[in-house]
Amino acid sequence: MAVSAKPTTLATEGCPAPLPASVMWLPAAALNCYEGDAMHRDWLLTPGLLTQRIRAAAADRFAMRLLNERRCGDEFVREIDMSCGDTVWLFAHTRIPADTAKHHEWLTQIGERTLGEAIANQTSLERAPFRFAQAYPDTWLVDRALQHAGLAPRPLWVRHSAFRIDTASFDLYEVFMPSIGSK
Repeated sequence: MAVSAKPTTLATEGCPAPLPASVMWLPAAALNCYEGDAMHRDWLLTPGLLTQRIRAAAADRFAMRLLNERRCGDEFVREIDMSCGDTVWLFAHTRIPADTAKHHEWLTQIGERTLGEAIANQTSLERAPFRFAQAYPDTWLVDRALQHAGLAPRPLWVRHSAFRIDTASFDLYEVFMPSIGSK
C-alpha cells in the first residue's frame, strides 16, 4: 500500500522530513502481501547493507556518487546513489543528529565511500530490524529520488534502517529504483 502526503518539514529550520509521519511502515514479513515482483522483493530483503550486492551485480559498471553532504538544521544530511552504468539503482539518504555527529565525527567525513564501507568495522554499531514503506512521488524523499534518477512519477519502495552506535543514533533511508538488479 503506497503512502501519499504533502512534504512535511521537521522542526529543524525547514529540513523536510524524508517521509510523512503517517507512512505505513511494514516489517519484512509483510512484503509478500504488498510487493508481487519476486526479484524486487529479493532486493528489498537483502540482509545487511546493499553495497556488496550492488557492486557484484553491476560488476565493472558499478558507480557510487556522493550527491550531497551538508548541515540541515540540527542534522547532518548525506545523499548518495549507486548505479549500474548510467542507471540509478538506489538512492540513499542518511540523517545524523547533531549530538551523534558531535560524538562520532567520522560519520560526517565518509566522503566518497558508501555508508556500508564506513561502518563495516564498527563493533559497537547496532541496527534495528528493517522497516519498509511504499511511498508516492508527492512525498519529499521519493520525489527527490525520482528527479535525481530522471524517472517519471511512480511509487517507490523505501527501506529504513535505524542505527545506534554507543548511545547515539542515526537513520538511513534507501530508495529502491524499479531497475535495481537489471543491466
